[in-house]
Amino acid sequence: MKKIYLSLLISNLCFSQTINFPDTLKQSLENSKDLKKQEINIQIAKEDSKNIDFMNYGKLSLNSNISRTNHAGYVFMGKLSSREATFRDFGAGEFNPTNPNVLNVEPKDLNYPDDITSINSFVSYDLPLFTGFKLENYKDISKLQEKANELLYNLDKKNLEFEVLKAYNGAVLAKDFIKTMQSAKKSIDFIYNGAMEFHKNGLVTKIDVNEAKVYMLNVNSKLIQAQNNFDLAIAYLKFLTSNDNISDVEEIENLYFNLENQDELYKKALEKRDEVSLQNISIKANEKNINAQKSTYYPQVFTHLEYGVNDDRFTTSKDKDYYMALLGVSLTIFDGTRSALVEKARLEALKAKLDFEKLKDGIKLELEKAILDYKTKQAVLKEKIEAKELANEVLTQAKLQYKNRLISMTTLLNQETNFEQSQTMLLEAIYENSLALAKLNLVLGDNLKKDFEK
Repeated sequence: MKKIYLSLLISNLCFSQTINFPDTLKQSLENSKDLKKQEINIQIAKEDSKNIDFMNYGKLSLNSNISRTNHAGYVFMGKLSSREATFRDFGAGEFNPTNPNVLNVEPKDLNYPDDITSINSFVSYDLPLFTGFKLENYKDISKLQEKANELLYNLDKKNLEFEVLKAYNGAVLAKDFIKTMQSAKKSIDFIYNGAMEFHKNGLVTKIDVNEAKVYMLNVNSKLIQAQNNFDLAIAYLKFLTSNDNISDVEEIENLYFNLENQDELYKKALEKRDEVSLQNISIKANEKNINAQKSTYYPQVFTHLEYGVNDDRFTTSKDKDYYMALLGVSLTIFDGTRSALVEKARLEALKAKLDFEKLKDGIKLELEKAILDYKTKQAVLKEKIEAKELANEVLTQAKLQYKNRLISMTTLLNQETNFEQSQTMLLEAIYENSLALAKLNLVLGDNLKKDFEK
């Protein structure tokens, strides 16, 4: 049994992995199901473009129609098509020139023919010659859609990068909080043991011992919760990376860049934000759609070529073959719907332009908020660092004073609480500062991954 347990322990240790942020980011991007789905969308858009290209090549079809009927019109046309018609089929057998009512005779051979089987096999080729520039405009729209899907892929990638950084630093925060609680436990254990010794020597009452024990139990519960939070953070990293071997994380990840003039940052955001490029594509696509809807005002030119054979059986006999070449021109004189469709496309283009202006205003606001948030988090971090140092000094003095019986256990534990809170608040400030930096990077339209590929 001990051997089995030892084997499992060694196995777990072998597969346990402490991961850093660059590796976390790389694995998350490589294994993301959402990014893989966006890659498929890019391929779908490319296939749509190919589909429009193939329309310009026309359609070649092999056809075979088999019918059996006694419909007089179809029978007569079928015999003509297979070159089997006789004068009898016209009713000539019942034509009697001596009959004064001959013109009123309804010939049975013509009106009530025997049923026939007709097999029409043919090859046809249909080709649009001119569509009023509709296909050309739709081809341009499909190319724009390809570019839009590539931008959506990169936008999803940037959002995933931010989420990975948030999750990774969250795991580091949870890990550091465990260390804080372990340090607090060590400190309170020392205070509790000291109180026990003082109580044995009659220097303090049982109340001091009990107060220290209550605090110690509370620290233990916080340590349990901290471990649970860390386990949850690691589980989320495993989900993002599809790596079940992750067991620990390294240091917190921060981005570093110089804050330029805010106007320059705004220009940079407009140049690099994928949303801006997507909106420009939307404007261009809507303008192309207006031209596509106007295609119905032009004549439509097309051709149909056909070669086949017609008989009561399958045959390749040239006596039964035929050909047909058709050149068609269609010009719509009046259609009330087409002007409505053009106007609708024009209004959609106008909406896209308004959305673009709204987007620029929104990016400006996002940037202002991100910069203000970053500066605030920087200021808070500075204060929390100082507060933690002061709390540590106060706690050190409080321990010395309690040892000399100058303060009560309650006062000492209050200072221990203050120091613990200051440590926790500092960790949270470090975490919030890292997110503020990442958010500012995201607002500026930059990728995180490029920083780790240099």
